[in-house]
Amino acid sequence: MSNENVFAAIDSALDIDRMVAACQEVVRTPSLSFEEGAVAQIYARHLKDLGFDTVEIDPNGNVIGVLSGEGNGPSLMVNGHIDHVPTGDMKDPFSGELVDAGRWGEVGTAIYGRGTCDMKCNVMASAYALGSIRKAGVRLRGDVVLVADVGEEVDSLLGVPSVIARGVRTDFGLNTESSRGQVHIGHRGKIDVEITVYGRTSHASEPGNGINAVFEAAPFLAELQNYATRMKDDDVLGPATVTLISMKSAPDNGTAVVPDRCVIRVDRRYVRGETTESCERELREILDGVARASSSFKYDLDVITHYPLMWVEPDNPVVLAALRGRESVTGQKNGVASWRFGVNGTFMCAAGIPTVGLGPGNEKWAHTPDEHILVDDLVEACRIWTRTIADVCGVASSS
Repeated sequence: MSNENVFAAIDSALDIDRMVAACQEVVRTPSLSFEEGAVAQIYARHLKDLGFDTVEIDPNGNVIGVLSGEGNGPSLMVNGHIDHVPTGDMKDPFSGELVDAGRWGEVGTAIYGRGTCDMKCNVMASAYALGSIRKAGVRLRGDVVLVADVGEEVDSLLGVPSVIARGVRTDFGLNTESSRGQVHIGHRGKIDVEITVYGRTSHASEPGNGINAVFEAAPFLAELQNYATRMKDDDVLGPATVTLISMKSAPDNGTAVVPDRCVIRVDRRYVRGETTESCERELREILDGVARASSSFKYDLDVITHYPLMWVEPDNPVVLAALRGRESVTGQKNGVASWRFGVNGTFMCAAGIPTVGLGPGNEKWAHTPDEHILVDDLVEACRIWTRTIADVCGVASSS
């Protein structure tokens, strides 16, 4: 059977109505980080129904399904997370309702709710894409391992990093986080830094007897704003950034006390040519400069979180396969791009699994009260994924 006929058979085997209903089912099941147990059971059930050869929920709650190949081709890990952020003031966040996307200036029908584009529908759709390969009677040369992982929204290592650590490895990777159907080859790295500036308490009626830690921190905040204007730029990953994300003083219990601590959290996104160490060093240089100008300025700095930079070379086989798959479905020859936020594909790359990103949905709706995903985008992504997967793993036979 020719490739054209193979993909026509796979496309026909995709049960769109059933896939959409499955997406609605998981959206209607809340799954905050580390509360994914109920939704994990739903994914596992669907994987079994779709004909995956093995399905398990590991001790950390990650769902792992394997579509076995003949064993004589490259293997591929398909990854996405099944947790979501809090709903905030989102109206009916777990409705999973089918709505007219015209309300957002888009055309077609969308699934509405928390976790639609970020990214429970993406994960379910990728499972159905793989199921359509099996249903069409197509046998791949290499294995495909679907990892639906937990805790991504809180940067947990209990998700795909733990799966890889226990020995689940493949030759290549595909991350299905929303990318507007574009082929993404990476994202910036991030360090989350906590800086504590110290003062001395006194009664608020006698502030001169103390050292107000908030006022002590003010010169650093001014220098941080200046530092933000000197960030490097990357032609693929975009500009590096730095910003304050939280600030609190202590004691802070409503009593008349001059605070002796000001705790500041800083988000620093870095690009190629920068490292965690270089970012930390630059922040310390700013703090040390403030300390030289003021003998009362004292601080501590701790790196709380490190989310690695993700990068796969544009000519890597998995990237080229994704580009070919996208072009064959859309007719477009767009080049590679990158995410502005971080995805778990970075841990796959760090483990030596070259990973490309491609997913349905517009990432601008993630974490917003208007989160949704177009049904047409899900279907198009399934068609691109199946072509990419077949390209990477190879087709052994088809009926």
